[in-house]
Amino acid sequence: MIYNFEGQKPDVHESVYLAPNTYIIGNVKLEADVSIWFNSVLRGDNDSIKIGRGTNVQEGTMIHVDEGYPVTIGQNVTIGHNCVIHGCTIGDGALIGMGAIILNGAHIKAGAVIAAGAVVGENKVIENHMLAAGVPARPLKPVKEELQERILAGAEFYQKNAVKFRRAGIL
Repeated sequence: MIYNFEGQKPDVHESVYLAPNTYIIGNVKLEADVSIWFNSVLRGDNDSIKIGRGTNVQEGTMIHVDEGYPVTIGQNVTIGHNCVIHGCTIGDGALIGMGAIILNGAHIKAGAVIAAGAVVGENKVIENHMLAAGVPARPLKPVKEELQERILAGAEFYQKNAVKFRRAGIL
């Protein structure tokens, strides 16, 4: 469902796949080939949410903003099931593992990997192509090229899967 909020209308590219029971509210921009999967909520009520081309937001994820803390997500990002993405920036090709929480002002740079269940605290920066894990999340090691390739392949898989779901009439 797409909802206007206080004069803000979501801007959703025609190629975006929105699974049933997704909610896109207010100041939200979804670029081409984005997929938002079942039971996810993008609530752009207090600031903006922008999601770049080819990114997938998997089931049960909440993306929200506070005033002064927009969400900006780059291209070909994978956000795993049941994440909380709040007032942060995520760079191109990053992977946010299942159940991870990213808090206001955090910056996950390009190609970084946040492990499942990790909590990235307010204003924390995870550098390019670094793996971070834990509560609170701490950088552990560089992401190997093989894993970077698998992450991008995963983003491409979700783009193709969205086409299949659309063809099957699951809208």
